Amino acid sequence: MSETPDLDATIEEMKTKTAQVKAELAKITGTGTAANGTIIATVDSAGHLRDLTLPRDTSRLGTQLAPLILQAAAEAEKDARRKSAAALQPFTSDDRVVSGLKAIGETLGPTASNPKPHRPMTEEEIQDADDAYFERMNRGGWTR
Repeated sequence: MSETPDLDATIEEMKTKTAQVKAELAKITGTGTAANGTIIATVDSAGHLRDLTLPRDTSRLGTQLAPLILQAAAEAEKDARRKSAAALQPFTSDDRVVSGLKAIGETLGPTASNPKPHRPMTEEEIQDADDAYFERMNRGGWTR
């Protein structure tokens, strides 16, 4: 008897796992809060903002509103990443998938290092960039 695994059965197993994981990922949402739970952000499994709940009296938060929204959204993204990683566990724990991904990585060679995540500029950074722009324009001229 051959010890070679049944390729058709393996392919069907992977198709089934793929469909299950895809269905799980489609249902995942992540939730994050800020301002003692009065700001609630909800994202999908990819981290895209899907809902945002704000308190009625947002004016009391003033300039803190935007950073608090970003904080809630970041927490929601973290929650969604954790849930997505758990949903992908059938693949990430499968030695066949891991060795296949490793082989692909070796074939493609090294990739660019992970870029730093984008963060919004602070007010000070925006002001500095504006000042630098106008200084350049004043030195070099406004018409070209």
